[in-house]
This record gives sequence, structure tokens and C-alpha cells, in this order.
Amino acid sequence: MEETPILVVSDPPHAEVNVEAVAGILGLDALGTRLKADFAAPEVLLASEAGEAAEFAASLRGTGLTAVVLDGRSLVGLPWPSPAAAIAFDDQGLRADLRSGAVQLRYDQPVVGVYCSPPADFSMTSALDAADAVERGDGPAIAEAIQWMAMLDLYFTEAGVLRRVSIVPDLADFSGLGALPGSSAGDNLPAIIDECRRRFHLLHLDTRLESVRPRHRFIMGEAGFDPDKRKRYSFGTLLLCHILDSISPELRDVPQYELGSRLAYALSPQGHRPG
Repeated sequence: MEETPILVVSDPPHAEVNVEAVAGILGLDALGTRLKADFAAPEVLLASEAGEAAEFAASLRGTGLTAVVLDGRSLVGLPWPSPAAAIAFDDQGLRADLRSGAVQLRYDQPVVGVYCSPPADFSMTSALDAADAVERGDGPAIAEAIQWMAMLDLYFTEAGVLRRVSIVPDLADFSGLGALPGSSAGDNLPAIIDECRRRFHLLHLDTRLESVRPRHRFIMGEAGFDPDKRKRYSFGTLLLCHILDSISPELRDVPQYELGSRLAYALSPQGHRPG
């Protein structure tokens, strides 16, 4: 596929879905189709040229599934995660201390928030040192190092440039927040999200990756790899890996939460999509 592919992306929540009809369109069995219909977060269902993608999306919408046509280029050029070392709320906005310096998100500016968190019983440690990746300012390495962690991404525009602040509890000092309502030891993120909801006037918050168990990405030659094509473009499949690589080589190996955050932004009112 030489041109950047057009993606058909599920955009939950869905209406009442005709599982049998969706199974016929996706070429999946009933169980696999039900799992996709019940999946709470956006997911790539097809990558194709514009005409086929539009027809495919229209067919899915006819089954009750919410499907959006998204130009693959909308996933490229977004900033990589930039974890805050510390954050604080003041009268004007949210202050975040980043490696590159302090930034201020005003309460009256449009902000897209994406909340990602694994289930409570999930535990996984990255092979990369997150603090080292942040110190080096290596965006892809940061995304990989924090791939198993809860985080809140905040996208905003500063001087015409799209910025991204990532609030990762494992990497942040929350002492400047004081006692937020609903906060608890080691679990400040839900309270921070509630505070963002309360303070930001133009916040679009996507929480569809909350309690979603992050999957391993596809690794060539990995022992035990399941080549089951019925999974199609599910995260961790070779097919999705090829599609992301055709969009941009830097996206080939992105973790699930990184892809999910980019999809959420692209589907937001501030993102760009053809329809």
C-alpha cells in the first residue's frame, strides 16, 4: 500500500449491534465479533483506500456499530508523551514542570484529555528505565517505558503548536497539589481527573482506555506468536504492525496506550478527520 491508508475505526459506545451482520462484514466468528463490539476503546477495523473505507464504514454503521473514517496521517506528527515531574493547580491553570521547562494550561483553553489505566490486578514492569528515557527526551522510549502504567495525557495548543503533557503517577511529584478530594495514597490520578473536570471549561476527556488491560505489541520471531488472521487489526497483530509502519515507521512499534491516546485525540473535536 503506497499511499497513506485510510482507517476505519470503531468509536464506542455503539448502538444495539447486530453481531451476526458485523461478523459477516469483518469475517470473524460470533465470539470474536462480540469481543470487538464490547471493547470500550477505539480500535482499527480496516485500512484501505478512501472509497473502500467509506463503504466499509457505512456497512458497519448499518449494523449498529459506530465507525469513523480516519486518515492515517492524523496519527502522525502528534507529540510524544512528556511526563511531568510535578504539577499544581493555581487560579489561572494547571502548571506542569517538564524536562523542557514549565508549561501552563489555562482553564479557558481547549484541552483534550486521554485517561489510560490498566485493571487493578494488572502488574507489568518495562525493560526500559522511564526516568532515563525522560531525561534523554526520547519520545518513543518514553512511550515504551510507561506502557504498563496509568497516565493522563493532556493535549493543548501553545503558540499555535500542539503540546502534550503526560501525568504519570509513578514519575510525578504530587506534593504541590495539597489534599485533593477523593485522593488516596498512591492513587492520585482519579482525583486529578476530577479536578481537571471541575476547573477546565473546554475539556474533552476520553476515558475509554480506563481499566483496559494493555497487550504486548507484535514482535517478529517471538516464540508462541499466534498468527490467527481472524484478529485482523487488533493490537498486537502483524497486520496492524504493517499498517502502522506504512503510515509512519515511527508508529510501527508503539505500545497500545500510545496508539490509543493518538486515536482518541484524532477522534476528538480538536483532532482532524475526514468524516
